[in-house]
Amino acid sequence: MHYTTVGRPGGQRRDLVVTLVFAGFAFVLLGLGPESALVVTRTLRSTVLRPFLMTHDVFRTRAGLVSRVEQLGHERDSLAVEAQVVSSLHLENRRLRSMLILPPREFGTYFIAELLPGRPHGGESSRFLLNTRAIAGLATPLAIATPKGLLGVVRTTNGATGVGDYWTHPDFRVAVVTDDGAATGIVRPFVTMDGEQLMLLEGVPFQTDIPTDTPVITSGLGGIYPRGLAVGRVLAEYEEQLGWTHSYLLEPSVRPGQESVVLGWFPRVARDSVLAPEPGS
Repeated sequence: MHYTTVGRPGGQRRDLVVTLVFAGFAFVLLGLGPESALVVTRTLRSTVLRPFLMTHDVFRTRAGLVSRVEQLGHERDSLAVEAQVVSSLHLENRRLRSMLILPPREFGTYFIAELLPGRPHGGESSRFLLNTRAIAGLATPLAIATPKGLLGVVRTTNGATGVGDYWTHPDFRVAVVTDDGAATGIVRPFVTMDGEQLMLLEGVPFQTDIPTDTPVITSGLGGIYPRGLAVGRVLAEYEEQLGWTHSYLLEPSVRPGQESVVLGWFPRVARDSVLAPEPGS
């Protein structure tokens, strides 16, 4: 049995004409100047290519959401493990303090807030805005952190809005200690000759050497920052030595712009003082 192929009348000629039209259109685009080509590109994106671009954006957003959900799942599992460890440590701490007849340790309170980089009227990249009702009535400064470590500090508040500084602000200072407790000092922002933003650990006793890659955390001195927040890791000793102390360059644990949802912290006494009734009320 023989089969015959039924073709479209003039189909090959039509395909050839369409190919020639698109080829000619491509050559015309190549000959246009930058401004004219930009106008044509914008026109095509807003007309013919608009449905395809919208579909691409939908699939890209969906892929990003799926990836974010998987990341949140991993973070939840990690937090569950850490919660078990922290719970046992808190129990052990309470038992030891009761044996030593010490009062219970106050850990302060955390709250979740939305962080917006910059200021309302633009300008400084080292400042940020904080939106949350949790800061209403709280005394400043307030520590701001992420799960990765210390990010900055809120300086002033007005209702549910706060204005703060990243650790990159020139006036930022925080008391720190190495994770093994062998060395203490003060950390401030530091800009290298190449313009890279790092941290500088100052005030380390001259007889104390800190190995490279040693974690540095907040010491809790001053009551602004809770003890134990990651600040950075030691990169190298700074060349300039002042008096009888060492200085070390640190790689920051958190860099500004990486997070939009952050954790705020305040001492529990700060909230108690806000909620305490006034005498005679």
